[in-house]
Amino acid sequence: MIEIVNKDKCCGCTACYSICPKKCIDMKPDEEGFLYPVVDTDQCTGCNACDRVCPIQNIGGSEKKESLYVAVQYKDEKKRQISTAGGAFSWIADYILQQGGVVSAVGYDNMIVCHKLCDNTKALSELRGSKYVQSDLNDTFRKIKELVAQGKVVLFVGTPCQVYGLKNVVGHIDNLYTIDLLCLGVSSPKLFAEWIKYLNKKYKTQVTNVQFRNKHYGYSTPNVRVFFSNGKEMDQKYDSRVHANLFFRHLNVRPSCYECVFREVPRVSDFTIGDFNEIASVNKAMDDDKGTTKLWAHTDKGKYLLKEIEGRANIKVIQENNTNIVGGPQKQIIRPVMRAFFFKDSIDMDYYSLVTKWEPRRLKGEIAGVIRPLINRLPFKAMIFKYLRRKKMRNYLKNVSDLNK
Repeated sequence: MIEIVNKDKCCGCTACYSICPKKCIDMKPDEEGFLYPVVDTDQCTGCNACDRVCPIQNIGGSEKKESLYVAVQYKDEKKRQISTAGGAFSWIADYILQQGGVVSAVGYDNMIVCHKLCDNTKALSELRGSKYVQSDLNDTFRKIKELVAQGKVVLFVGTPCQVYGLKNVVGHIDNLYTIDLLCLGVSSPKLFAEWIKYLNKKYKTQVTNVQFRNKHYGYSTPNVRVFFSNGKEMDQKYDSRVHANLFFRHLNVRPSCYECVFREVPRVSDFTIGDFNEIASVNKAMDDDKGTTKLWAHTDKGKYLLKEIEGRANIKVIQENNTNIVGGPQKQIIRPVMRAFFFKDSIDMDYYSLVTKWEPRRLKGEIAGVIRPLINRLPFKAMIFKYLRRKKMRNYLKNVSDLNK
């Protein structure tokens, strides 16, 4: 029977919830807003199916896996523009849908971040883009298990731990394709909801969408754009950036993400995707400030699918037999020493007081919020943004080097 004693050892993937034959496990939020399994011991028969599918309890060995490592830019420029990076998710998802398949990825339901199933390209639009919030999977694993049993081709996109949990529930089935992400952790759904509530109240309208990696100012310039029901949009403002800033400081991140056991190879997914920030270091021609995806194809069926659709994207092969994704045994993010105090304040304070204390307005941020829109109007903006991309690339390569030490 699943029993959460140490929250570092639960990723909230819902595998245990999904497999329980008696349906006596519920996913319930703790005081930080993260979901954990809670067992009705009166109904539990002790079959231990939940323990057998838990990805953390059953993490595999570190056998060598040779993956095809490529840079991708989807040739559909419109879809690439509204994607986080180079549009690799849309590239693969469009093909799956054209084959009569189903795609499961993260969207919004009344501004709650959750996994959704879609079977048409129109519904796919809201599933693009980074969310940076732990999604509510609900019955997604059960529904996917039913679909693949019916012979449907299904593409699932999620964090590495979610993909691992799904595979433990469904099994390694030919008509299930999976994509996992180069993940920096997931932030609290509770704090995300409080941020949305704060914006609704302050601006006297309803938030309808949040794009955490909007490309209005180019790919190299991080921009969170908030859309409201009255037609207005907000970006490069303190209020639009504050939730993401807390995330990148790793303050509002799930406990298990600081001790992630899924970030290394081997991945159980067919593909891993992430931002190719340093694309200029391997192919300057692809450094066009519109976004590039780094993609690893781990499985034979994944590599075969890429061959089927390679004509729909600009592809640069980086390495035929890659055995390393991020590198090194170190964990991807460091647990902030003040994290416990932050979450205590999140319980005791209203949202405005919380962010004013922990992520106060800074002059540098205010200046950047004014300057970036001005730069975007200049005729030589491409040169400036190119410099910013190169600077970002140097910082990224230094971080990777530190991880590999």
